[in-house]
Amino acid sequence: MLAAEERKQTQFRIPVRSLALIDRVAKMEGRTRTDVVVEAATKYAEEALLDRTNLVWNEAAFKAFEAALEAPAQPSAYVIAARRRKRAWE
Repeated sequence: MLAAEERKQTQFRIPVRSLALIDRVAKMEGRTRTDVVVEAATKYAEEALLDRTNLVWNEAAFKAFEAALEAPAQPSAYVIAARRRKRAWE
């Protein structure tokens, strides 16, 4: 988190077991309880939003996307080089 970022205070009721777990992680990582909770909550929120994001495309963009999905995969330079290398068991 950026140091200059505005912060607001909030309060939560947290089950004792959850708080003990959070405190254990914070101590193990040398962080504060707040840092652990904020990071976990932020990651969860970001993932939840990404899981529910709708893509809105015009027809031409959607057709290009569909064509890319339907086209056979092309091997990357890394895959081609890996195929050419001699294997350890050969």
